Amino acid sequence: MHVETRLDTAALVSAAQDGDAGAWERLIEEFTPMLKARIRRFRLSHEDAQDVLQTTWLLAWQNLGSVEDGQRMAGWLATISFRECLKLTKRTREVCTPDLDSLGSTDDVDRQLARIWLAGTLEELVEELPDAQRVLFRALTETSEPHYVDVARKLGRPVGSIGPTRARCFAKLRGLLQAREITRDFLD
Repeated sequence: MHVETRLDTAALVSAAQDGDAGAWERLIEEFTPMLKARIRRFRLSHEDAQDVLQTTWLLAWQNLGSVEDGQRMAGWLATISFRECLKLTKRTREVCTPDLDSLGSTDDVDRQLARIWLAGTLEELVEELPDAQRVLFRALTETSEPHYVDVARKLGRPVGSIGPTRARCFAKLRGLLQAREITRDFLD
């Protein structure tokens, strides 16, 4: 049954890419609850949360043609919303804490607190990166769908240097996370 749902999502994405407004509406209906839950974790005001949701859908619509695997739509949308939440919280510099009443069990609360703590820790770790990697990391996370050509142009670097610098950046971040004993198990 899980595969059938994924195939349905892929079919909806394909139809929406072909201009089917009904398919686009079904995608919005299917994924809006998930996006609202993810956005809620940032404890934004209602208005800011609505803005992030609308921006997420706008960016998704504008970039729908770039989706090659419709089965990955949920992750793609989640990434867009996450980046938009980060951009908003960076702009406002508000403390991001979860709405504990809406989370449910103690495990849910612990998991959400850990994720929020990790987001702050990641920002600290990015500051520890060498200048070139830090600038590249920020350039790559400014938009929901960064393109190496645009990033290279913005940074005044050769396009061929972006991928290797990105790889070194992510390897360094993984090492910094491991040094703090933060692994995938930490959030599970």
